[in-house]
Amino acid sequence: MPKRVATVTDMTVLLSIHDVSPIYEDDIVKTYDLLSDFGISSLTLLVTPFYGLRKTNKISERDIFTNFLRSLDLEIAMHGYSHFSKSGSMSEFNGFPLEKVVLRLRDGVSILTKGFGLKPSGFVSPLWETSPKVVKAVKDMGLGFCVNGNRIHRNSDDTIFNTTERIVSEGQRYLNMEATLIEIELGGSLQIGIHPLDHRTNKLFDVLEDLKDRLGYKFTGYSDYLTSVV
Repeated sequence: MPKRVATVTDMTVLLSIHDVSPIYEDDIVKTYDLLSDFGISSLTLLVTPFYGLRKTNKISERDIFTNFLRSLDLEIAMHGYSHFSKSGSMSEFNGFPLEKVVLRLRDGVSILTKGFGLKPSGFVSPLWETSPKVVKAVKDMGLGFCVNGNRIHRNSDDTIFNTTERIVSEGQRYLNMEATLIEIELGGSLQIGIHPLDHRTNKLFDVLEDLKDRLGYKFTGYSDYLTSVV
């Protein structure tokens, strides 16, 4: 049966905080505070279960940081497993056979479910784009959605929602937005991924403020949007 394809509503930002891990605790708290000051209450926390395969970065139900995240009552989605391959590349699942992909996903889901007391809502890969076998494995794992580039796969009914552009800062000092400026002025739907260091390294928060106050964009997390549309 062919998948149904739809477009995310204009003037909508699907907003997420990437690389949520104890290693970035202070910056994530600061980022959340800034978004709260903007009046943004719906967003997705993209949590990496075992960031860098370091024990101190593993999500644990007994950790103060995990308890803080739980207290925010925000959507929790899975962002890779360790975020990096053994070579240091962010293409964490590239070259993995399906069996190893499934094992990593299952372990990550188990860590997050134990840590937060609930199953993650969906999956976003560290490089934003991923292979079809990962998209299918995420669905088979029972997660609600998988993001692949500008496409959000809603697994409950196999609908693919497209956004016009995405802005993922990757924590760099310079924020390249030339390709998105036209779509922004036209009101096209966006995915925006905030990295923990953005509040002190680039102008992304100025962009968010402009989108909200001048252009009237609405900010929402993935699940909040996906459950609001038929």
